[in-house]
Amino acid sequence: MDLVKVILLGAPGVGKTSIVKQFVWNEFSDEYVSTDRKHTYYPSAIINDRLYELKISDLPAIPYFPVNSFYEWTDFRFYGLRSATAYILVFDLSNVDTFQYIRTLREQIAESRDIRNVPLLVVGNKQDLLLAPGNSNTNETSGSVGSAPLMAVTGNNSVEKRRDIQNLVKKHWKCGYVECSARYNWRVVAVFKELMKTVDSIDGGVGLGGQGYKEVCSPMIDNIHDALDRNKCVIL
Repeated sequence: MDLVKVILLGAPGVGKTSIVKQFVWNEFSDEYVSTDRKHTYYPSAIINDRLYELKISDLPAIPYFPVNSFYEWTDFRFYGLRSATAYILVFDLSNVDTFQYIRTLREQIAESRDIRNVPLLVVGNKQDLLLAPGNSNTNETSGSVGSAPLMAVTGNNSVEKRRDIQNLVKKHWKCGYVECSARYNWRVVAVFKELMKTVDSIDGGVGLGGQGYKEVCSPMIDNIHDALDRNKCVIL
């Protein structure tokens, strides 16, 4: 089985943990709890008839990405930042200023390692906050949550910023881009499908170390996986 090490990065409160929990457990909590330590999840995914095990690391917000092994060891020990297979950079669509945080991180990642064969996906979360139940001062959009119609509440300036972000990510960074809502589990699976499509397309694993990321299984690892209920498999 190919092991794909995925790390989520982003500013505090953008919904990194909510995205992972919706994907792995179909769970969402309205209570915000800041991530204070590394959490790891081990779902499996099938894409193009190929089975992958994902090692998804949800980390506390980091002030910078380490440019070398020394800084990684001193400040982010055991995070595995520079050895990840792929990165998901998350920002808050209702607060586009949080995009600057991941923009800086991406620049630092590029300085730290060759990212030409490193899948990187940009995700705009909290799409639901761009929409609100009926509001007479807004224009109605197609779609609904429950029985309430959705109404756009974003201004023109915000829409332009989002368009600029999409153009930057897709045309200049050459990265995948997905907008989602962890609250309503809208396009959360699409986030990981887009990421895994990129992973799967990198020359049959050549970009992933020739034979892919294969790890030796052991009874201890199997027991840990069972104890943490990491048996979900998603066909993407």
